[in-house]
Amino acid sequence: MSKNAVDAAINVAYRRRRRIMLIPSRRQVETAAQGGGYVEGWTTESFADYVHSQDPDGLVLLCRDHGGPYQNPEEKRQRYSLGAALKSAAQSYEDDIRQGFDLLHIDTSVDLGGVAPLEAAIDRAVELYGQAVETARSLGKEPLFEIGFEDQGADTNDPVEFEEQVATALGRLESVGLPQPTFIVAQTATKVMETRNVGALTVAPFAVAAAVRSLVRVTRRHGTALKAHNCDYLSGEQLSYLNAAGVDALNVAPEFGVVETRAFLALLDELGLPVLRERFLEAAYASRSWEKWMHPATTAGDTDRAVIAGHYTFATEGFHALKEVAANAAAKRGIDIDARLRDAVARSIDHYAAALPDAALPSTASASASALAG
Repeated sequence: MSKNAVDAAINVAYRRRRRIMLIPSRRQVETAAQGGGYVEGWTTESFADYVHSQDPDGLVLLCRDHGGPYQNPEEKRQRYSLGAALKSAAQSYEDDIRQGFDLLHIDTSVDLGGVAPLEAAIDRAVELYGQAVETARSLGKEPLFEIGFEDQGADTNDPVEFEEQVATALGRLESVGLPQPTFIVAQTATKVMETRNVGALTVAPFAVAAAVRSLVRVTRRHGTALKAHNCDYLSGEQLSYLNAAGVDALNVAPEFGVVETRAFLALLDELGLPVLRERFLEAAYASRSWEKWMHPATTAGDTDRAVIAGHYTFATEGFHALKEVAANAAAKRGIDIDARLRDAVARSIDHYAAALPDAALPSTASASASALAG
């Protein structure tokens, strides 16, 4: 969600000596040919270069989240044809591979008009998967893969339907000689809206854990691992249900952006800078980046919405100007503003790391281990 969030994740990985996945979407980090992303203005190359420079022991896995057609907002905004969107996604994956990404999430669940039909999604996934494998082999690379079938919902998959989906997708991959994915994304009753998790896990953990165990058995039978998405804002107890059910890895992201935003606002209050605070909130609200996170029955006010959207403004010139003023004021009090923000995010990441067992440190990126994504 920001350079501070990346640094915090690296710090936690080294302090705990465990693997953590950094898994940006195409909105967050994108190939230079498609304009880069909103996080620090990073391109795929500059993001990879930065992480590699800070990670001499290779504890952090570079991963692509939600690669695939129509996952870059420009593809929908400019109403790309399916062929053009697939070509754009393939170009993005190619740069990921060139820059040494360890894992690629092949997500073809989105269509120009909404959600892609399952059969079409599988067809497109096989096409992109094959192109990525061919590119990787030509470059002497061996990235891991993650596949999913649908957008995240508030409930779990039906285990019988999930078995059929997994068998169909893996059968298609095998029929054309493609390697098996490391992770399969399942619906684990975890879904983020606003600044809370509204998935069924939060209200019926025992029932959800039983269903997730059935989904884990499906992935185990097929020799793959299960990945949970949208695990933000879960308590340690709720995370323990996912862990006990056998979930192998989980993704967390917007929570860390909100944590950094709140830490910045708290610092502005501490420094007595109400005008800067108001300008930041106004810019965050005006970005309207909060819109996709809102609950249909929301009671959130303008400040709540601005907090949800705050991290989307971190790379803007306006925020840099505000932060510079705040940093100068903080320095006069002996406060390192980025250290303060980074520590806040690290505490949030630690919450997830503490809730999951420390896995044996794998010697290569191809080894499977429990981890979290930021």
